[in-house]
Amino acid sequence: ELVAHAARAGAELGADVIKTNYTGDPDTFKDVVAGCPVPVVMAGGPKTETDAEFLEMIRGCLDAGGRGVAIGRNVFQHPDPTKMTRAITRIVHNNTSVEKALEELK
Repeated sequence: ELVAHAARAGAELGADVIKTNYTGDPDTFKDVVAGCPVPVVMAGGPKTETDAEFLEMIRGCLDAGGRGVAIGRNVFQHPDPTKMTRAITRIVHNNTSVEKALEELK
């Protein structure tokens, strides 16, 4: 609820795009997106334990209506940033599953 309120306030203050934290689940993130009149992108968030966990967050964001991601440490601190970027691209731009995106990391 707080994330949704902050996103809406940002839009009302004139932002063209809102970068915000993922709420942890597509159903609650859907409320954030629905209440915001401008595109919402997911911030990268904390370093995750597994690649699958991180890619699931991205998939959840997009499934909830998020328009994209703004990622930092989960790419830069990855053992192979190029492969992780390819995996993210498969989800964001090719609308693929997490399982298919994980193939990029092999």
